[in-house]
Amino acid sequence: MRAGAELANHSKYPRIRHPIKQRRWWNRPAAKWAGTAIATPVLVGVLIWAIQQPFTPSARPSATPESRTPSPTPTRPAGPPVSVDLVQVEHSDLHNNWIFPQAVTLSDDQLAQLNALPEYSGAQHRWFRQQGGVDPSSTNLKIVVHGNVDRPVRIVGMKAVPRCGPPLTGTLFESPSAGNEESVKIGLDLDKPDPRGKTLINDLEWGGDYFQQKTISLKRDEEITFQVIAKTQKHYCEFSIALDVLSNGKLIGQSIDDHGKPFKVSARNSDYSSYQKMYIGGVANPDDGKWRSVDPQTYQ
Repeated sequence: MRAGAELANHSKYPRIRHPIKQRRWWNRPAAKWAGTAIATPVLVGVLIWAIQQPFTPSARPSATPESRTPSPTPTRPAGPPVSVDLVQVEHSDLHNNWIFPQAVTLSDDQLAQLNALPEYSGAQHRWFRQQGGVDPSSTNLKIVVHGNVDRPVRIVGMKAVPRCGPPLTGTLFESPSAGNEESVKIGLDLDKPDPRGKTLINDLEWGGDYFQQKTISLKRDEEITFQVIAKTQKHYCEFSIALDVLSNGKLIGQSIDDHGKPFKVSARNSDYSSYQKMYIGGVANPDDGKWRSVDPQTYQ
């Protein structure tokens, strides 16, 4: 009875209910999953970036004046071992003869202009060359070169590189001289298959290979002048000159020409009748030494 009364009395009081605690949003499972999904790749990326960075000291001592590397000294632009300063074609003082590939017919006025130029003068030589005149039998060349690299170079050879054919038979200007021709240092015989530079004893006699007897050494900016005579008794030749230069242990070929054009020389035919036109002057014209036209078929 008492127990039942207690139960009855207990039922009079309401049951006490504790309030349910609300979970914060970051504690919810969905929020935790999302945070993990975002944070993981970010952390992985940071770790990879840190691993890939090279190790660098936090501070690097500044270079002292003694430890600084000096600036390199400026060097000259690279070029050939030998530089050509001068190429000059000089007509022989032994004669004032010229050969043309074509027939040249001068009017009275043109002949007067030519005769107004001093014989053997540079002006007269330029006139003949500008008209297309070619040296007969031999051509004289003055060539000045200098060393063009820091280490000494050595010129060990010289030869002509010719292209030859039959002698020219257009027009002959004949004016021989009674003077003597000065000796030259190096000769090129264009009638030989391999015309290498030779000593030239006189106008007719060839010596041995010039560069078998001596070589020429050039320091930086040191000059040498070559007096070269190229001769032919059989052909008309156009040619350049090739130097063999020893530089830094290597043999280098270097070409020289007449300012982009070949040098030219033609053999002179002893038979005047082979020419289409002919003019004589100097001692060949004993009347007054002036240039005048003659018939090559009958001239003796």
